[in-house]
Amino acid sequence: MIRNISRYIHGTVKIKVSGSMPEKFINLCVMKNIYLWGLAKRNEGLFVCMSLSDFFSIRPIVRNSKNQIKVVKYYGLPFIIKKMKKRKMMVIGLILFLCVLNTLVSYIWFIDIIGTKAIPAQQIRDIIAENGLRPGMLKSDIPVKNIENQVAVTLPEVAWVGIRFTGIHAVVEIVEKTISKPQDKEPADIVAAKDGVITEIIALSGQSVAKKGDTVKKGDLLIKGVSYEGGVGDSTTINPIQQRIRAKGIIKARVWYESYGESELLTTIHERTGRQDIGVVLRIGQQEFQLKKVAVKPGDLVEVDTFKKKLFWWRNNDIIVESTISTFYELNERNVEIGIEEAKEQSKSRAFTSLQSLIPETAHVLSRNIEVLQMPEKNLVRIKVNVETVEDIGQFMNITIKNEISMPSQYN
Repeated sequence: MIRNISRYIHGTVKIKVSGSMPEKFINLCVMKNIYLWGLAKRNEGLFVCMSLSDFFSIRPIVRNSKNQIKVVKYYGLPFIIKKMKKRKMMVIGLILFLCVLNTLVSYIWFIDIIGTKAIPAQQIRDIIAENGLRPGMLKSDIPVKNIENQVAVTLPEVAWVGIRFTGIHAVVEIVEKTISKPQDKEPADIVAAKDGVITEIIALSGQSVAKKGDTVKKGDLLIKGVSYEGGVGDSTTINPIQQRIRAKGIIKARVWYESYGESELLTTIHERTGRQDIGVVLRIGQQEFQLKKVAVKPGDLVEVDTFKKKLFWWRNNDIIVESTISTFYELNERNVEIGIEEAKEQSKSRAFTSLQSLIPETAHVLSRNIEVLQMPEKNLVRIKVNVETVEDIGQFMNITIKNEISMPSQYN
């Protein structure tokens, strides 16, 4: 290992010795204490390696051995230095590039806000900008701890805030507090959230209006949010006073859902041909400059992917430089035919997908019914899906009370 490093530092030359007696050249080198290695004999001659300093002293040996030599390879630090001397401007440019790159990396150019849910990201940006974290700031001049404290003090809903630097990015990580919503205590009835047939109803607070087996529609009253002073059904209470309360209860009902899904047996798809073109638009402030335009003819099938990148011009946030790069992909139109069974599966999948947003996760599915509909179009397969569930259909309906006092004649 040390020998290889030494050879690289001092430089190595690989030569080809050709002539009537190449072995004589080797013997003379040994006699002159010239170190050789990598000796290899081939049809075209004898190949051997030596140090760069020894290479300059072998001219008398070559003349005495009556052979010819040819340099076939050379490597090492002296040769690299020689190349660099010939290309001074490239070396200077490389050094300047590294210096500029090191300077740019010392600044923050982009700020990323992560972890926000209820808090607007722009609100975080405004707070950290007021306290010294803006694009174009030197990393060493940014008071990280002070900014973290200011964000936590200004926004009580923030549980933790951390700022870290990743290259030219400043990442502001926010952890919001989990604040439980205050329980609504306003007087309210419980009404049906959807149509169904009641299978179970238990009034924990208030008076049941519906009963098991009733068919209800969306908005129908199920549990009335009232209570009576003196107790319900108390014969000793002549004039019970009705009070409005927040009804509570368990209402489960059978609910039916219906959805449709369809698929074509012969469809037209568009595929990228591999040919593409790029358009570039540069916006500085309010001015736009078309750097590269892509001409799209009417009737051309293309797919466009647009990428926008904003850069803040030095430290002045009022001047924004934005580049818009649009990639235009050429498309090819192709007809694809699928079988009946595959079309049925696609239609069924689409029907169930549309039902997923309607059926709550807590619902218990009782049955599923899938029906293939006869369509006049021969190219179309349509599926109807019916799903029956048992679920809680109660929802609160708040009531505005204005000194409401009633004397019901009867109630259940």
